[in-house]
Amino acid sequence: MNKIGRNDPCPCGSGQKYKKCCLAKEGLFEARRREEERAVQTALAWIEKHYPEEVGAAVHYDFMDDPDDERRDAMDALSPRLEQAISANIGEWLLADAELDINGKDVKAHELILGKGGPLLSAHGREWLQELAKRPLSLYEVREVIKDKELILADMLHPDQPPVQVREKAATGFLAPWDTFGARLVWQDDSLVMSGAVYPMERDTALDCLEEIESEIEHEEGDPELERYIKTSTIIDYWLDSILETKPLPELVDAATGDKIALTTDHYRVTNWEELERILEAQDDVDGGCDEGWNRFVELEDGRCRSRASLTPKKPDTLEVFSRTPMLADEARDWLEDIAGGVITYKIREVVDPQSEKARDGAKPLPESDIPQDMQRQLIHQYLAKHYETWPEIPLPALGGKSPLEAVKDKRLRPAVVELLKSIDQLEARRINQTGGEPFDVTFLWERLGLKR
Repeated sequence: MNKIGRNDPCPCGSGQKYKKCCLAKEGLFEARRREEERAVQTALAWIEKHYPEEVGAAVHYDFMDDPDDERRDAMDALSPRLEQAISANIGEWLLADAELDINGKDVKAHELILGKGGPLLSAHGREWLQELAKRPLSLYEVREVIKDKELILADMLHPDQPPVQVREKAATGFLAPWDTFGARLVWQDDSLVMSGAVYPMERDTALDCLEEIESEIEHEEGDPELERYIKTSTIIDYWLDSILETKPLPELVDAATGDKIALTTDHYRVTNWEELERILEAQDDVDGGCDEGWNRFVELEDGRCRSRASLTPKKPDTLEVFSRTPMLADEARDWLEDIAGGVITYKIREVVDPQSEKARDGAKPLPESDIPQDMQRQLIHQYLAKHYETWPEIPLPALGGKSPLEAVKDKRLRPAVVELLKSIDQLEARRINQTGGEPFDVTFLWERLGLKR
């Protein structure tokens, strides 16, 4: 992309020169941001200097929720990036939400900072801290990403409110529609911006967090301060849990058999390669040859094929038969010994957990494809179109065994269908972020199911 010259027409279409329009605004925004950051650093230095014990207690008990030894060990093991994120979020929480125990009385930290005797701040710096204190944390869902310009966000805690435009550049490089996070939106001049503290969460985590907030607020009497406390503390708790708790790796399950995946390789001694090749060529469910190896497959109802076992010659006298699970390997052994027992002899089996260090160390980089990238993307689009054409009719475990077309008619299951569609959108957006090209448009799925996107 060509660099925009200072005297070129502004790309926003205002008719003004770039230097008089968006370039000037960007310069003003940067100057304002530096002034805001100075105010934040000045305020934090002042409160920590004058109330060090009170600040320490508030962070330990209120933000970190009195962590035990295991949790402190988890914090010590965090990456520098996550340590920095926690530090930034604590800093903003101190300025916007924290209450300090001053002589037995809870006092808002920002009241001490902005009150008589507080630090010297510029007018805009003071306005920024006041704005932070006014704006509560909330959970947001990304509805649209406009690259290098803005985000369209919906407040998950207030679904009746329309989505809002948020001036943001950096986050548009990695966020995708339906991503979720906790954040504080504040006014900066004539635009909403993200204040700086961000609490990213997986969708499932954010939905659990949302459910807990709504449940707790439902039992209160509409006290705005109490509601703000519930929202803030719950978002912080769920975010901290998501980065501090050690989560077991998900169990990998073979889609065809439902068995746990365990990479299984059986080794055979071969006494006659020509006869083995003749036998395998005669099988309707086997393709390949002695040079490149063979693949035993099963044909699915939609015309696609799924591999059951791959057979790789390791001359002079060894054949390796690879299967995704031990059950498939047992099936392949019975089949192979039945048709070729006179020319092969079983030797030994090797089983590797796909999540083990051995499996990772043994992984080899994929060779460069000879297919041009544009053609690869076209093939992917064709595959996705074929896959999603029948998707609404397929019974899914996530919908209690019902198909999306059936589940969407059930009020209890309709939200689950919406979540599945959002997850498809997310996966596609992330694929494009990683590989480039044009995204596969799944709008037709929403329309076929009669749902609003």
